[in-house]
Amino acid sequence: MKKSIRQPENWQDFESLCKKLFGELWNCSLKIKKNGRLGQPQAGVDVFAIPAGQSKYWGIQCKGKDNYKKSKLTKKEIDQEIENAKGFKPELETFIFCTTAVKDSSIEEYIRIKDIENRKNGGFEILLYSWEDIADFIDENRNTYNWYVDNIQFKDQFDTQIDFFGVDNKLIVKPKFEKITTKYRVKKPIDAQIEKSIFPHHAFLRQIEPIGIFGGSNKINHSWCSFETLITNSGSTVLENWKFYLYFDENVRKIDDDFTNDIFMYEKLSKYRTTFAYDEDNMILYSPLDDKPLIQKDSRQFKSYFIPKIGSKEVSIRWELLARDYNREGTVTFQIEPEYENSTKTAWVDSIEDEKEEIEIIEFVETKKSS
Repeated sequence: MKKSIRQPENWQDFESLCKKLFGELWNCSLKIKKNGRLGQPQAGVDVFAIPAGQSKYWGIQCKGKDNYKKSKLTKKEIDQEIENAKGFKPELETFIFCTTAVKDSSIEEYIRIKDIENRKNGGFEILLYSWEDIADFIDENRNTYNWYVDNIQFKDQFDTQIDFFGVDNKLIVKPKFEKITTKYRVKKPIDAQIEKSIFPHHAFLRQIEPIGIFGGSNKINHSWCSFETLITNSGSTVLENWKFYLYFDENVRKIDDDFTNDIFMYEKLSKYRTTFAYDEDNMILYSPLDDKPLIQKDSRQFKSYFIPKIGSKEVSIRWELLARDYNREGTVTFQIEPEYENSTKTAWVDSIEDEKEEIEIIEFVETKKSS
């Protein structure tokens, strides 16, 4: 029977399978957990628990291979994940590689060598389960078998792959802010003379500076972050009447879609619009043009924008796919790595006791004049 058990369609489903299977194997189905959220550092561990009868944590690294990554588990990869797992807290007693790749005698030998080596150094035990091993476990554990087979039968009809890409195709965005340092200083007589001599000239310049979109200047807000969303129909059934929603958390100040802001082109292009930002709900909707179905193996991609609140370390976005007879939801988290444009200004005070420095961080808006 196990020969008919095929690998999950994607790594997220494989991770869920490992959680379900080892929760049953270890008799701890209520205590076994996935490690953190998508995009967070995990110290090499995707699933963890203390098995019944044990006193220390066991960790699992889920490696989706072959069918959806077209690759094998490598020795370099094994070494890296072992080093990562050494950072898991509390320390692991056993570290398990679970992979959808088929058995490979050279990799199994390497795991045995690393296991002895690591335990001699006082570290954790290291095990490897390839897909044939996992299929045996599924076949021998009825709860997981029933859950997984039912799940697979459903996925034979409906399944989707949802991917997100930020900077360098990672779950990272890099907004640029302006950091303004204001220096409060007592005005000296020479400062007053200089200010008086140049003020009329500054006033004149302000009067002749172009204003507005017809004045030859464009404002660019570098605090906007962009990311791509890719939706792929990986099932065997057409998705009909489908829509995709992004719900941004409280760490986001502003959102926008990728539709044009050109007032001259807006009306002409509106019939081709597929993305809609709703500021009041902090939500972006993707709606396919003319309600076009998403056929098998086809995909749709769109860009979204947001400005994070200053000081935020991460932004979580809940996503939801709704279609006829099918729905799916999840959460993606982007790490915020801000960059800063530094500027300084001086403010005059009357007393030396009032001298100080203040730092203010604001959105970095740059005005570029057209030639």
